[in-house]
Amino acid sequence: MASLHTFCRRELFQACWEILLDEDFVSAYRHGIILKCADGITRRVFPRIFTYSADYPEKVLIATIKDMGLCPCPRCLTPKKLFSDLGLLQDMKSRLNNLRTYTMTKVIEARDFIYRCGNTVDGVKVDHSLGGGSWVPTLNQFATKLGPLGLNPFRMLVIDFMHECELGTWKSLFMHLIRLLYALPRGSKLVASLDSRFRQVPTFGNGVIRTFANNTSEMKRLAARGFEDILQVFSAYLFSAFDPLTVVITSLSIRAMARTG
Repeated sequence: MASLHTFCRRELFQACWEILLDEDFVSAYRHGIILKCADGITRRVFPRIFTYSADYPEKVLIATIKDMGLCPCPRCLTPKKLFSDLGLLQDMKSRLNNLRTYTMTKVIEARDFIYRCGNTVDGVKVDHSLGGGSWVPTLNQFATKLGPLGLNPFRMLVIDFMHECELGTWKSLFMHLIRLLYALPRGSKLVASLDSRFRQVPTFGNGVIRTFANNTSEMKRLAARGFEDILQVFSAYLFSAFDPLTVVITSLSIRAMARTG
């Protein structure tokens, strides 16, 4: 039942985009719209979709792939077993050589098994017809309607800085650094010193950095804005003072970032 609900959610999402990408929009995408601009000159304007910023759960809906499947990346076909190579040169080459290309014939075949033959959405025949790549039996409306006009629905998915960097990579890295500080000799004092220094940071700019009222190491009531402030202060402080605590955090940061790429 859970797989059926997931399938219906994918179908609903793509059905909404099917309505948005109607014949009028596709015609304007292909031939343009004649508009009178603010300077009084009439021009032919072509609407384009260059990027689509979204968090990972929405990206898998757009790319019509499984959430955290065997090939979880919405832009390439890198399998999970090669995630240990992240950040290496061979990983970048592999990603460029294995970019996703939409296979509509496989999706249509899988949908025939569901709607005509009565197979389940996660059945063996459906998975076998879709092949590798963590594809799902849902038609991708971006590829169906705008793909013939040059749009690549996988290349348009860019990094969502708030979800993937501030609340993703940086939050995980900062939590890891705090754990490493606690593991060091006199770790509690090092963390207390870190919190004290953050509280001494004054406000900066017109709402750029706010006062750190709570212990930064506890990370209480922090949204993306809070982690962004921590990252800015943390980065600036690492390059401005090299006392023992800073040296420890710097070395730990370099090692952690080297591991994550």
